[in-house]
Amino acid sequence: MSYHADYESTERERRKRRKLFHTSFLIFTVLGGTFLLWNLKALLLPIVVGALLAYLFRPLKDRFRAEWIPHELRVLLLFAAVGGGIFLMANQVRKMIPDEKQKLELKVRLKYKVNEKFQDLVGTNNPEKRSGPIAQIISKEVGPVMDQINRILELSPEDVELFQKYRKGYKGEAPIEERFVEYFQASQTTNVYTQVVPRDPAAAPQVEAQAEPKAELRNKESLMEELETWILAPMIFIFLGFDNGQMRRYFIGLVPNRYFELSLTILDELDDAIGKYLRGTLLECSLVGATLGIGLFLLGIPLSLAVAIGVISGLANAIPFLGTVIGLIVGLAYALIAEQVTPLIPGLNPNDLALYVVILIGITHVLDNVIYQPFVLGSAVNLHPLVVIVAILGGSLMMGVWGMLLAIPTVVVLKTGIETLFKELKDYRII
Repeated sequence: MSYHADYESTERERRKRRKLFHTSFLIFTVLGGTFLLWNLKALLLPIVVGALLAYLFRPLKDRFRAEWIPHELRVLLLFAAVGGGIFLMANQVRKMIPDEKQKLELKVRLKYKVNEKFQDLVGTNNPEKRSGPIAQIISKEVGPVMDQINRILELSPEDVELFQKYRKGYKGEAPIEERFVEYFQASQTTNVYTQVVPRDPAAAPQVEAQAEPKAELRNKESLMEELETWILAPMIFIFLGFDNGQMRRYFIGLVPNRYFELSLTILDELDDAIGKYLRGTLLECSLVGATLGIGLFLLGIPLSLAVAIGVISGLANAIPFLGTVIGLIVGLAYALIAEQVTPLIPGLNPNDLALYVVILIGITHVLDNVIYQPFVLGSAVNLHPLVVIVAILGGSLMMGVWGMLLAIPTVVVLKTGIETLFKELKDYRII
């Protein structure tokens, strides 16, 4: 009897020591992990981006099964295919980026057309319309904004000199079209609507001129540090791409046997939720981009530009509301400077292109909220709209644009993990 009592006492002491050890180890791990995350927070974002890319890559890797090809060679072939596709897409995007001459033409054209549209709106050349109450209100309220726009679009002395060179033919380029020269002269002489005070380079403090090289050097050093940090993202992507379940098995092996099934269930639920969200978001963004691209093309916008706007807005739609805003800004910007537009939809007036763009953006946003999100994402993102807004704002405050992008998947992971944990703990009668 005494032996049994001593054995139970020893076991109780052992359980207490084990519990104390596990608790201490957990606290030490949490504190150490927090310390490392805080000091290495610059590396956190590239690691997360690399892991997300690897997660999106995993279904492609799982589908490409050929038993006669070794796993490593199969992954290398997929890497080559994905890299080639990204290179081709990047090359196409690079071709759409305006060169030096095109940027000057775009700036001159945009300034002229924006002011021309504003003149038509307030009736600058129409005394009857100009004296109307609506035109006066618009002129009073929007006039200061137009002044700011004109200052932003004003060509610097260096740009003016460069424009004159391209006007005669420069760097083997064809001379600038006469219509752009007319826009340039109109903007320089009359400024179309407002009188912009030219910037005087001599008025700038000499201290700023001296500090410019130092600031440029600091910017270059900061850029190099960013590039060194972001090299980690493709390394994480490649490392996880070659992983064949070894990491999962390793971490599961650290879990005590009594929590083995619980851990597997939580991991499976998280894996399912993350997969649904990422792949659903990708499909949703594709649908939004396709809707905008097709709609803009039907409104008469050139196919290449319509596709570019659709792709940019679709990608930005991964952050709720941002895709709509970008599509609206870019679409309206082009609608204001568009010339000789011929809508493919009969009965549309080319002069009302800006209005049609606004209507198209509104229809796309409604389709996204009513059809794309509910049917594509399903229950993976079953979040209250207020939670979405707070998460996006909080993410933007903490990590800027990347925080906005990662806010919703983070909330999805936390929500799924906590719900599954409590459900399983109750099922196993642990709580």
